[in-house]
Amino acid sequence: MVRFKDLTTADKALIQSFTLRGNRQNCDLSFANLISWRFLYNTQFAIINDYLVFRFYAGKHLAYMAPIPKPRLQEDGTVKVRPEEECSAEVLRIIRNDSIALGHPFLLLGVSDYMVKIIQDTFPDTFDIKPDRDYADYIYTREKLIKLTGKHLQSKRNHINKFKNLYPQYVYKPLTAALIPECMRLEQEWRGIQESSDYDDSMVEELRSMTRAFDRWDRLGLTGGTIWVDGKMVAFTFGCPINHTTFDVCVEKADTNYEGSFSIINQEFVKHLPEQYVYINREEDMGEEGLRRAKLSYKPDILLEKHVIMEKRPLADFEDQDRITKETRELWKLVFNDPEPFMDLYFSKVYKNEYNYTCQIDHHVVAALQALPYRMLYHGQELPTAYMSGVSVHPDFRKQDIGNNLMHQAHFAIYYKGAVLATLIPAEKWLYEWYGKCGYAEKIICTPPPVDAGTIPFEEFDRKQRDKDCTILHDQEGWDVIQEDIRIAGQDYQPATQPIQAMLRVINAAKALQAYAQVHPDFTGVIRVQGDKDIPMNNAYYRITNGKVDKSDEPDATAWKMNIRQLAEFIFEKEHAEMNLMLN
Repeated sequence: MVRFKDLTTADKALIQSFTLRGNRQNCDLSFANLISWRFLYNTQFAIINDYLVFRFYAGKHLAYMAPIPKPRLQEDGTVKVRPEEECSAEVLRIIRNDSIALGHPFLLLGVSDYMVKIIQDTFPDTFDIKPDRDYADYIYTREKLIKLTGKHLQSKRNHINKFKNLYPQYVYKPLTAALIPECMRLEQEWRGIQESSDYDDSMVEELRSMTRAFDRWDRLGLTGGTIWVDGKMVAFTFGCPINHTTFDVCVEKADTNYEGSFSIINQEFVKHLPEQYVYINREEDMGEEGLRRAKLSYKPDILLEKHVIMEKRPLADFEDQDRITKETRELWKLVFNDPEPFMDLYFSKVYKNEYNYTCQIDHHVVAALQALPYRMLYHGQELPTAYMSGVSVHPDFRKQDIGNNLMHQAHFAIYYKGAVLATLIPAEKWLYEWYGKCGYAEKIICTPPPVDAGTIPFEEFDRKQRDKDCTILHDQEGWDVIQEDIRIAGQDYQPATQPIQAMLRVINAAKALQAYAQVHPDFTGVIRVQGDKDIPMNNAYYRITNGKVDKSDEPDATAWKMNIRQLAEFIFEKEHAEMNLMLN
């Protein structure tokens, strides 16, 4: 497997050593976009054979961006990428195997037209290759956006002329960090208008991205511009280079009460950019009809079509669930050496394909875990919880980051399946430290089972478990399996007599904090969750007041900073969280 690294602002110089002198004009390669949208895509990168590769999640599916070759010094003294270096069959094979190892059919995004034939020739009859019109980039020449010449752009000139006639004293100012509060004020006004009409999740995500960019303004090296009328900011925009000739406009906002404000900020900003940027990328329309009309109205010089490449046929690696189950069981036996009767019970009554997460190398399972669904009773609320069972890595593949990748894969997946928490019981003492690095806190205890666990009816057990404030709940089906396990063990059944320290992780910070806020309605404060590499959607500010939680990316100097493990410690600090009778 390839060792990918989480993308941070500290990687700017390295990333741009590949992109700025390359030929790619995709807005996806703007460093500002890569960083500011990381919360949504969980972007990582690796350097493979002098190619830069990004790995991320497109929704719930693992995906890769088309590998970017490193520009090289040429005989004529220039630094560039030769056409024959644009695509590497070997790198594609490596990342395809990486995807399979992480349990996903290979998905490659952002593939430009000129790369399609190379990939088809290299991997004949292997992939479905389709253009995605919604993600095509609109690219214009600098000269066009400044001069707006020609009959087809007459309406744009009219908008600008009307703005200048109405507001002859308008002022253009470069956007600096000192002006960010004014930008946020204007954005909030715009958002207030949108919320009364068709404000949706995509706009919330855009706000988070923009706020993240503002919070890292200097580190990202962003360039922006503003328009002022009578001392009031009425428009702003910003972006950063994609390569040495193409500039990406990431954000553009304007007060529509000032007619022509969008047109004037567009023109003025491009006019003030360094002349080396011959092309201006104004990004995609995301399939929004109004946005598409607006971008087309400027008559793009290049409509940069990007293709989606995916496995043409379902892979045997994912079709053959019988093999995967068999190899998962063999791995369990190798790592834990449990008795066959227990394993028969577990793999017939507990294990399901949809609970199982694996890493496969050379078409064989080398690591696996099962995220078993439970619910935690938390002061009357039932929170969806995953019990991480049978976490195992083949001894021959340890110390290769496979365990970390396995946990990352499972955490990300169960977040989208609705889990709020995850729990586990480390099999060995040294694992407490490792699970701690995965975000788990020692804030739940595995208590000894009831002495009559083998005979007590479920209804009586259920009443007892529901008398507790904070416990993992068993259902009827699970209870039947537990009692069958006790019967199978017979005289060998030796239940624990002392509590065992277990561990707990927050999977969905917003929902976990909402549950906490309902139990503690008098608590008021701001918590900043940071550093959750597995589930970056958790990294945000959470304002808690009157039993409610508001999630945002707007900085707050008073925020209480926590990593995801510390968040679990905070929420469960005064709880006596417990579980028992967990099968493994």
